[in-house]
Amino acid sequence: MRSDGERPLQPGQAGTRAFKEDTGVEPTYRIAVRKVDIGTAAEAKALAPDPADAEGMVPAVAYVKYTHLRGATVKEFPRVGDYAEVYADGRRGAKVTGTAGRPKGCADPDEIKNWRNGQSYLLCNTFLIPARARSVKVMWTEIGGKPFVWTF
Repeated sequence: MRSDGERPLQPGQAGTRAFKEDTGVEPTYRIAVRKVDIGTAAEAKALAPDPADAEGMVPAVAYVKYTHLRGATVKEFPRVGDYAEVYADGRRGAKVTGTAGRPKGCADPDEIKNWRNGQSYLLCNTFLIPARARSVKVMWTEIGGKPFVWTF
């Protein structure tokens, strides 16, 4: 839920939140999950360090657009995108790290410099989820904060 008693967001709907970056600045971002792409079992095996770990799994890629609305410029290494997670049937998926899990068109947060008011980036996170999942959700929350949840 977005907060106590609120409905989950639909794809494309946005939530707005101030977020304290590791560098100490605290800009306000608009966060909107555009879509979740579900891949194949073969793709999951290619993403896993050990293909046996991907047995019965598929990749789920969350495409999240972040817009810097106001506040100080984020000079480098924004971490706001690290907090989006994919859940399948109520359980968090296994996060795929490294460039293998980042599809084309998605920004590399380690290459973003001087993120200013009005600028947007599409940041993507890939998780392995059970192939037969019935419910897929994306949750964004900072540690101890109230989450935004999108249902797919």
